[in-house]
Amino acid sequence: MSPNGKQPVEIIDWGALFEDPSKPLVVDLGCGAGRYILLMAHRNGRRQNYLGVDVHKALLDRANGWAAARSLSDSVHYLQANAVASASVLFGSYPGPIELVSIQYPDPQQRRQRHVVGRELVEALASVLKPGARVYLASDFEDTATYMRNAFELYGAGRFCVDDIHATQLVFPCKPLTTLVKTREPSSVGTLFMREKTRTRDGVRQQGPVSVATAGPNEATSEGEPGDPGQEGRGASSVDEDELLWFQGSWQQAGWLGENPIGVPTEREVYVEKATMGRVYRILLVRSVP
Repeated sequence: MSPNGKQPVEIIDWGALFEDPSKPLVVDLGCGAGRYILLMAHRNGRRQNYLGVDVHKALLDRANGWAAARSLSDSVHYLQANAVASASVLFGSYPGPIELVSIQYPDPQQRRQRHVVGRELVEALASVLKPGARVYLASDFEDTATYMRNAFELYGAGRFCVDDIHATQLVFPCKPLTTLVKTREPSSVGTLFMREKTRTRDGVRQQGPVSVATAGPNEATSEGEPGDPGQEGRGASSVDEDELLWFQGSWQQAGWLGENPIGVPTEREVYVEKATMGRVYRILLVRSVP
């Protein structure tokens, strides 16, 4: 276990955390107070194991106490760890299958430096998750949800795809990038929006979104922009994380899920949708066959 939540977890004794570590595992990264997986375990029973990961020890200690009080500590555990630095150990060493990874309501886009989702995490998940594992992303800020979705499409090496549930459940369209910019106040735009006016390539000032064709792990990728046919292609690895919001991939065509596909809401989701009548931007991904 990481002593302070900042260093990578080196060894995990899964048998000490769960009564039966061969069961499918549900992981909530950035679990906060931990009520999400506790409610899921209460509703779904002990068919699965549930792991909440966060850096805040006080919240995790309280959550482990809640699990014990509800006689769920044999299948529910909260671990202090840096999810990004520890992803390979967390997901690569678990004895059973990993069924679901949830990443919900990270810091808004203007505080993106604290995002858990980025190249390092996505590449780790693409490497260790088995086909059929699902990744659930949600935010009440569309630019934040867009950033997370684009990270998985761009850095996932072709190993993730949008789950078929987007074709069978109610969805609403993703806003055009220009609309996302216009609907945010200038003071909260953040570095990504400001970079659109100053981003350069080969010393030439550029405007407009980044467009990168994603491909499988053994295929080439290229990049071009409308009105710029002479630009040499750039692969996904050459696109900086500061440009992720501008990435124009194909997943945006799937839209955002209108309802929670997991069936268990977080407190934030209840507050946004019930108290403020706001929207949550959701996408469900699946680890595809290599």
